[in-house]
Amino acid sequence: MKPDIYQSPLLFPNIRNDDVPDSVKNLNEKVSPKFKVDDVQDSVKSLNEKLSAALLTINDKDDLVKQHTRVAEEAVAGWEQAEAEVASLKQLLETASKKNTSLEDQVSHLDDALKECVRQLRQAREEQENKIHETVAKKSKELESEKFELQHHIAELSKQLQATKLEATTVRVQRDLQEKLQIVEKENKDLKVELLALSKDLKILARERDLSNQAAETASKLHLESVKKITRVEAECLKLRHLTRRTSLTNDSRLITNSACMESQTDSQSDSGEHMLVDEMKNSDSWATALIAELDQFKNANNDTRNLVNNSVEIDLMDDFLEMEKLAALPEVDCVSSSFGAETDSDQGVSRDKSSKVKTEPLQCQVTDLHAKIEKIEGEKRELEMALADARVQLGTSCDALMVANNRLIDLQMQLDLANESKHAAFGEAERLNGERKDLALQLESRSSQVDELQLMVASLEKNVDRKVLELQLELVSVEAADLRKTVASLEEKIDAEITLSMQHKTNADLAEASKESLEAQLQSANTEIGKLNGIVQTLENEVRKETDSREELLKQIEAMKIESERSLSVVSTKESLEVQLQVANSEVAKLRGMVNALECDAANEKAYSSDLQMQLEAVEGIRKVLESELESSHQEVMRLKEKVSSLEARIKDQTSLLVEYTAKSEDAVSRKKAMEGQLEAANLEVTKLRNKVSLIQGKVEQEKLLSEEYEAKCRKLEAQVLRDSREAKLWRLTNSNGDLKVKQEKELVSAAGKLAECQKTIANLGRQLKSLTDLDGVVADPEKLESRDTHLDFRDGGDVADGLYELGLPKRNGSCLSPLRSDPSPRGLPSLSSYLSKTKR
Repeated sequence: MKPDIYQSPLLFPNIRNDDVPDSVKNLNEKVSPKFKVDDVQDSVKSLNEKLSAALLTINDKDDLVKQHTRVAEEAVAGWEQAEAEVASLKQLLETASKKNTSLEDQVSHLDDALKECVRQLRQAREEQENKIHETVAKKSKELESEKFELQHHIAELSKQLQATKLEATTVRVQRDLQEKLQIVEKENKDLKVELLALSKDLKILARERDLSNQAAETASKLHLESVKKITRVEAECLKLRHLTRRTSLTNDSRLITNSACMESQTDSQSDSGEHMLVDEMKNSDSWATALIAELDQFKNANNDTRNLVNNSVEIDLMDDFLEMEKLAALPEVDCVSSSFGAETDSDQGVSRDKSSKVKTEPLQCQVTDLHAKIEKIEGEKRELEMALADARVQLGTSCDALMVANNRLIDLQMQLDLANESKHAAFGEAERLNGERKDLALQLESRSSQVDELQLMVASLEKNVDRKVLELQLELVSVEAADLRKTVASLEEKIDAEITLSMQHKTNADLAEASKESLEAQLQSANTEIGKLNGIVQTLENEVRKETDSREELLKQIEAMKIESERSLSVVSTKESLEVQLQVANSEVAKLRGMVNALECDAANEKAYSSDLQMQLEAVEGIRKVLESELESSHQEVMRLKEKVSSLEARIKDQTSLLVEYTAKSEDAVSRKKAMEGQLEAANLEVTKLRNKVSLIQGKVEQEKLLSEEYEAKCRKLEAQVLRDSREAKLWRLTNSNGDLKVKQEKELVSAAGKLAECQKTIANLGRQLKSLTDLDGVVADPEKLESRDTHLDFRDGGDVADGLYELGLPKRNGSCLSPLRSDPSPRGLPSLSSYLSKTKR
């Protein structure tokens, strides 16, 4: 039961029961009747005005209460929408977390694939290094064996030179020995040049191996450093997650105690968390930039070393080429000097013949003094005829031997042609193999450059795909995974912050709803109280009207009473009744004033409460706007994350395709390398076979040289005998007087002179052949640089020699038969043939 309004001390706190009779007594004592009526009217008017003002304020308050109810309903609808959006955001976050887990799985698979690729690359490099070591060892052994053979050959040549120096007495032999010495010196120089080139090649191979080892070590170090940095970042992310969870728990506990303090603390904590995230992103960016700077420096160092090595190799190759051209130009000078020496020798022979004729003239003058010795000369003549017959027989046998030797030389030349052709084919195959080896080396370099580009791609993915493109590509996926983890961690932190904010907003909404319900209850109670007050006011108005009517009636009665009191003397009883009525009216007026004051106090309280409600509603609207902005930002972030995830998936697919291509290319390169190695082995076998053939041919050439020397000695003996016979024949012709005998003897002498000329020509041809053979023995070069097409030998030095050869039955055409007297001074043919001849002497 509610207390009566008139009896409640709250509504009328200023009215007291003890004060009422005192005030009435004072009024009765002090105020006269006229003044009392005026005061009553004034108080009634003021009460009417106050009642009208109170009614207006009550109507205004009703309107405000309706507005507040509408605003509260709108706030409730906004809160419901915010809750629905928060639920949708939670679903989006769950989907994003699922996608992140799938991406992490893909990244782990890619890491495993990259590790396998790195392992395969290391195995390939180790295999290449082992093969390089094996080839270097083989080449070093071959070089040592060749060096030993060359030293042995040099020792043999030195012994031969000493023996020839002891045996040689003539100028020609000395010249030949000098030429041989020069040729041997040239051979030594060429061998030294070859040794230097091979040593340079070995140094270059060692440098390349060291550079590849350094590159592998730096790549492994960079990979380990990136893994360590990723682990550090993950540990820091875990720490931040724990800190955010702790802060969220503490914030929830503080929100229960004090919402206003909690808002300030959460704002400060969110700011500090954002600062921490920004610092971490800066640190990660600085780490990534440092990594890429180191990779760029390493790449530049590798490129500089490669350029230096290539430049040094090119310079060395140019020097070797110039030296080979100089050495190839030297044999021409030797051939010219030898031809010039032969011409001088022939001139000396002619001068000697003239001097012999000058000497025979005084002998003819002394023929008259030698008639006594004619019989002795006839006997000697017979003996000379027998000797001439023997000489003719020997000349025939020597001509037959020369023909056999020429046929052997032709066969040898044909074999040399075949050997040169086979060698040319072998050298062509070797050059092709070298070209393929260079192609393989270029492919390996391109593959290494592609690997470096992949590593650079990995480094660029570490920097959120904002850096440069493709030098240690295998680490990019791990860096992107780290970036994704960082972004996921930052998103989780943001999500946790949004969850805490949503929890705070929920608590604020619950509080607002509770306050709204309490306000609604208070409004309902206020409306009921207002209705009661309106009823009370209406009753009071009715009572006031009644009182005014009664007062008017009283005034009329008082006037009538006054008239009657004037008329009569019985005024005392009316006066007492009027005083009693005035006291009752005053008490009612005091009650009405107390009620009006209480109503004014209630109206002021309701105004303050309505202003508080308005403030709360404005704060709720501000919070709702903030939540809407945060929801929009979270939607945008989710869209960005989706785009990043899609781009990363596309790039991961591209990288997987590139890895498949690179593995296929590496397998193709290995198969090609194996095929090239088999071809190189076959070429080496062919080269050994050709060397054996050349050694056999060189042995045959030495046998022919010995035979030619024997023939030369025999021809010299025959020349001496022919000279003696010619002198004796001249003497006999002068002493003989018979004409027939003189004619026969002259014919025989002419035929003998012709045969002598032919023998001299053959001897000159044999001497030139020997000189050409010695020249060919002296010229030395690498057998791998022979050319068989333009290195054909020619027996033809001049017209006389060609005529002699035609008389001996040798062909004069350059293409059919290869002569040992002359050869094309190409930079490859003569040195290669001389090297083969020098090897056969062993």
